[in-house]
Amino acid sequence: MGLDLVLNIGNTKIKGGFFDGKNLVNNFSFDVLLNREDLIRIFEGKSMRNVLLSSVNTKAEEKMRKFMEEQKIAFRFVDYPSLKLILDVDEPEALGHDRIANAYGALQRFPINDCIVVDMGTAITVDFIVKEGRYLGGMIYPGAALCAKSLNDNTDKLPLVALKKPESALAKTTETHLQAGIYYGQLGAIERMIAEVRLSALSPSSVKVIATGGSTLIGELIDDLKDLVDFIDPHLTLIGLREILEETLAKKKE
Repeated sequence: MGLDLVLNIGNTKIKGGFFDGKNLVNNFSFDVLLNREDLIRIFEGKSMRNVLLSSVNTKAEEKMRKFMEEQKIAFRFVDYPSLKLILDVDEPEALGHDRIANAYGALQRFPINDCIVVDMGTAITVDFIVKEGRYLGGMIYPGAALCAKSLNDNTDKLPLVALKKPESALAKTTETHLQAGIYYGQLGAIERMIAEVRLSALSPSSVKVIATGGSTLIGELIDDLKDLVDFIDPHLTLIGLREILEETLAKKKE
C-alpha cells in the first residue's frame, strides 16, 4: 500500500521521514540547497500514499514544490486553520509549521501533561502546549551557529569559531572565550526560558519538558540540562507531522 512521507523544510536542513502507520521506518536529512540526485535517491523505489510538507523557508519550499511536481508526487502542506490544535496567539499565521508539529508531537508523547518543547536548531524555540490541545505561546532565541556568525560578522578581530563545549568556563584564548561564551550563554538562556514558561502552567511541577533539534551542541546541552529535560526526541517534529497528516486524512473521510 505504500508509505506516508513527511518533510520539514527548515532554515538550513530539510528533514524527512517515511512512516508505516505510526512507525517511523526511515528518516533522512539534507541541505536546503537541494541536490536533485540526492532527492531522487531518497525517493527511488518508494511507493508513497500520502505526502505532507511543512516549511519555514520560502526559497527551499519553492524548490521542493517544483521537484515534487516534476516527479508527479502528490503532496499537501500543513494548513493551520483546519487543525484541531488551538493556536492561542495573536498571529497564528506567522507561527512556524515546525513549532505546530512539535506541539502535536508533544501531545502524542504526553497526552495527560502540559508540555514545554525546546527545539535547538538554527534558532532555539521554546513552546508551551497544554494537554487540552492549546498552543499558548513561546520564545525564539538565536542558536549557537547564529551567535558565532554574528560575532564574526560584526566585529573586526573576533574569528568564526567551531562550536564545542569548552574544557573550562574560564577560557584562556580568544577562541575559547568565544566558545565558552556561546556555549554557556545558550545553556543559561535555555534554562531561564524553561523556568519562565513553566511559571505559566497551572501545575508547574507536572509539566513535561521535551528536547529536540539538530544543533551541533545539542548532545552537550542536553547532558547539562538533564535535570530539566524529561524526554529527548530527535524526531519529534516528524512524529508531530505524522499526527497532523493522520488528522487531515480523518477529516477528509468525514
